[in-house]
Amino acid sequence: MPPLYMEIRNFMLSKIRNGHFKVGEKIPTERELMELFGTSRMTVRHAIDKMVDDGILTRVVGRGTFVSSERLSVALNILQGFSEEVEKSGHIPGARLLSKNKMSADRELAEKLHVDIGAPVLRVKRLRYVDNLEMALTISYFPCLRALDVEKMDFGAVSMYKQLSEVLGVVVDRAEEQISAVSADGEQAKLLRVNKGAALLYVSRLSMISKSVPIEFMEGVFRPDRYIIYKELFRKE
Repeated sequence: MPPLYMEIRNFMLSKIRNGHFKVGEKIPTERELMELFGTSRMTVRHAIDKMVDDGILTRVVGRGTFVSSERLSVALNILQGFSEEVEKSGHIPGARLLSKNKMSADRELAEKLHVDIGAPVLRVKRLRYVDNLEMALTISYFPCLRALDVEKMDFGAVSMYKQLSEVLGVVVDRAEEQISAVSADGEQAKLLRVNKGAALLYVSRLSMISKSVPIEFMEGVFRPDRYIIYKELFRKE
């Protein structure tokens, strides 16, 4: 007979495969599984740990354990917005506006957005979702002096690139992106439902219109357990 933790794992897998537990749905608690199988918390936790390691389940701090969607795979050689990446991978994007305020550009922002130091900049902070699960915390900065009324944009909408196109009539046609690793601070951990100090992907992107005119500088932290970076490489002859 297989170990009991494997029985629990196989039971959960069958429930997921037959649609009893759907993507993004919460599974029974450890106590409920303990009672169902008449076993210890350690055995139940071992089974769940294995499924989390395999990417089948995902733990959300303070909420429980959920059926994972497939990790979002992002190709680095294609320019598209976050919501476009999500939709093209067959998942459902979401966004929640956390704050929106005007500020004065410091030296770093001024250099990135090609504005004067002290120029007005709109700062927009959003929580991004995939299949109703927290994926990323992003902060975008838009220059207010591009003869474009950026405040007309709906920052609760899932796609900023679509808003730029439909509301302001401009198209992002070039971007520069950098990716590195960081540890979650207290606020990031709370919003993304991970443990403080957990590893996150830090992504910064400067989006441009007319090939060289900056329209948005975004910096965000992404959960690496739900975000895969894909890049196709060719050897130069």
